[in-house]
Amino acid sequence: MKVLFAPDWRDGVPYQRLLAEALTEHGVEVDFLRTYRRILPLTRLVGDRQRAGPVNLLHLHWPEAYYPPLQDGRDWFRCARFPLDLALATRRVPLAVTAHNLIAHNRAQEPFALRNARAALRRARVIFAHSEPAKTQLIATHALTAERIRVVPHGDLSGALPPPVPRAEARARCGLGTGPVVLVFGAIEPYKGVEEILEQWRQTPPEVELVIAGKAITPEYEAVIREAAAGIPNVTLHLERLSDAEVACWLSAVDAVLFNYRAIFTSGAASLARSWGVPILFPERFTTVDLGEPSPFVSRYADFGRAFSLALGRALSTPPSFAAAADWRASIRWSGIAATTATAYRDAVAR
Repeated sequence: MKVLFAPDWRDGVPYQRLLAEALTEHGVEVDFLRTYRRILPLTRLVGDRQRAGPVNLLHLHWPEAYYPPLQDGRDWFRCARFPLDLALATRRVPLAVTAHNLIAHNRAQEPFALRNARAALRRARVIFAHSEPAKTQLIATHALTAERIRVVPHGDLSGALPPPVPRAEARARCGLGTGPVVLVFGAIEPYKGVEEILEQWRQTPPEVELVIAGKAITPEYEAVIREAAAGIPNVTLHLERLSDAEVACWLSAVDAVLFNYRAIFTSGAASLARSWGVPILFPERFTTVDLGEPSPFVSRYADFGRAFSLALGRALSTPPSFAAAADWRASIRWSGIAATTATAYRDAVAR
């Protein structure tokens, strides 16, 4: 069986590569749509691959890649054309969709955002959700039938990084002292609520160093974050893209990882921190994110008040331990995810 993954976002996210490698054990060959062609990009790219050889299924991971906001005066056209482009691309090729997001990040207010997410999900023969609550929300939001949705865990991303670094060595490499450190890591984008975190550290600063490590989505947003952090004594900014080795080092050095999403459906960063055995602070309201709870490594908070202070205390009282997360990593092995995925592919093609 030959499956096309679209888009090819392996440079920024290891999810697709790890899944593709695991699928080979189940007789699935994965190729990637690596480029972008104008007018009808999906139709033209899938057509090119079909002419080169048989394609059994198209697996769409992030549909928004095919209506990118380029602010060139044609964004409305790219958004408006997407359902037609997808329909033409999948006339003869069945479609699978992984619902990494309910609606594309930072784009919920766009006129076509809900319509385009719904167009992909409703056309798919099979949809992959990363938790039972995510499945329930997909059904309610997009009026989908339950039998088309397969639940698979997000998958263990720790194998894409170098091994953990001894704590003392990691702290020295990262320039940290001996006090407690909370980390915010990954691409710095508006939907992640970093500004609210900085305001919390400014208004009621805990006796904990806050490190924000990752590249801002735009130079303008980097300026926003730098201004928000200005003058806060126990905040350190590393606003550069992190290499895999740097991510491994930071996760090995800190005491907890903090997330404050304004909106989220699945969190690869939280899944990675959970696999690394670093205590996680996570908003209570995002029940679609499966972190293997109850667990001492996950502390939920309702708001930046007393609830956050209590959650922070719980997180800091739990020593980070990569070894202690072994059971969690085993529960989200790619071998099991690939087995479920390959079966779903064959069912979709048979229908």
